[in-house]
Amino acid sequence: MDHTDKPQQDEVTRHTPANTPTVSRKTFYIAILIALLLIVGLWIWKSIETSNLRKNAETKQNSLRQEAKGLIVQAHEQHLKLLAKPFVWAVRTEMMQGNMSQVNLYMNEMVKEKNFQRIALINDKGIIVSSTNKKDEGKPFSTIGNNSDLAINSTNVQTQQDSLISMTSPVMGFNNRLGTLFIRYNIPKAEFQQ
Repeated sequence: MDHTDKPQQDEVTRHTPANTPTVSRKTFYIAILIALLLIVGLWIWKSIETSNLRKNAETKQNSLRQEAKGLIVQAHEQHLKLLAKPFVWAVRTEMMQGNMSQVNLYMNEMVKEKNFQRIALINDKGIIVSSTNKKDEGKPFSTIGNNSDLAINSTNVQTQQDSLISMTSPVMGFNNRLGTLFIRYNIPKAEFQQ
């Protein structure tokens, strides 16, 4: 009888302690794996969230830059319109007195200012009679501008690609149009800090 009891006891003692560490090791490894998966999942989620925040910030920054560029262009357009009025009056006075050399002097001094590219005076027939680029003189206005601008009886400003402004303004006599003043102005490039 002693022989039969003993093997059962050995069998019980052999299986119970051996199974307990294996089960707890498996549980431990599963817990570590779950923890690692949670950490990796959290890291991926935060990376995606950070990437989306960066994209949104870049989009907002680009829209603010575009808005600022638009405001800069508008400011330059308004300044040119303000400048045109007294400049046209001065040109008108000299044209009525037949003093074209003084008109040339005014235009040459003005074009020396920063960002002015070209200033021209067009007569009532559409011919350039005075220009800061002497090659233009005697040629039709269509070589440097749009002929339809010559028919407009107010100061007209057109912007091309947010970098160049073309302005035409009529030079009126007492009861007729003496000519048209044409100014081409280069808008300085706006630089924004990052």
